[in-house]
Amino acid sequence: MERSEATERRKPVVWPGLWVPLLLLTAGLMVTALAAHLDAQRTTATAEIRFYAQHQALVNHLLIHTPEAARAGQPASHWLVGLFEGALPETLGLRIDTLERHTKEPLLEIGIDGTLDPTRALRTEVNALGEQWMVTTLPAPAALENPAENARQTIWLVGGTLSLAAAGLALVLNRRLYRQALELHDLEHRESGADQQITNLQVEKQILRQALNDSEQRSRDLVALSGAVIWELDENARIGFVSPQIADLLDRAPTDLAGQAMEALVAPESQAHFRQALAAARRDNAIERVDLPLLHHDQENRVPVVLRVRALKDTVHGLSGYRVSTLHHVAHPPLA
Repeated sequence: MERSEATERRKPVVWPGLWVPLLLLTAGLMVTALAAHLDAQRTTATAEIRFYAQHQALVNHLLIHTPEAARAGQPASHWLVGLFEGALPETLGLRIDTLERHTKEPLLEIGIDGTLDPTRALRTEVNALGEQWMVTTLPAPAALENPAENARQTIWLVGGTLSLAAAGLALVLNRRLYRQALELHDLEHRESGADQQITNLQVEKQILRQALNDSEQRSRDLVALSGAVIWELDENARIGFVSPQIADLLDRAPTDLAGQAMEALVAPESQAHFRQALAAARRDNAIERVDLPLLHHDQENRVPVVLRVRALKDTVHGLSGYRVSTLHHVAHPPLA
């Protein structure tokens, strides 16, 4: 009973190890956030390097093609448009100002419509056609921020999916562990009940064994007190067991009679009656009585006895033997 109560207290209420999926999810999201931040920084730095390279490429393009474009004799504001019309990326704005005169009118302004970020502008002073020009390039916000945002979203998508998958797998394993814990609890509960049942059966077995021993002892005492000799014969009427009282009756040891035919102990003139008693007991399935003499150990004296014979049968093998009781028959003298 104590073990059953202890087992009942150990019954799991919640899934064991729930901290594992929570830890996996938290750690996965933290690692994902760190990786997204670092990759966004790297992507931003790469975009800035590319922007700087594009700015230098535009400056070099201006320096290389300016002499050829100036031969037409047109004003710089006219041929600069054709010079950069196909060379300017869509994500950049370009402005060229002259430093020779104080004017706010630029020589060239392309792609600057107010959506560009002037705080990230790159400026380079160049000498073109004997004049000092300022080349300014302005990046669109999408040129620097979109790659970083795309990298951040990709990292979050992959890391979040992996974290959720790991946490989900851990939850599935926890659910399976919880079921196993319930099954283990049921097995322990059944084991406790089985142990109690085995204990009860052992107690009952001891009681039955003691009762059987008492019954056997009582039967032996009754046989000894009655003075009767008990025989156990097989189906051929051979002696398998004979009680120790045979020593007092015929002066024969029980071990010497084992395996012998009981008919050999019957006086020759009464052997036919003995066989008839066996046949009647086998046929009628009743106790048959016959009075006859048995041969003493000295083969000279005859001991008159009363035999009671019962045939032993079962439904499978049929006749399995006989059980015989022998009681010394003492003739009483007639009354005067």
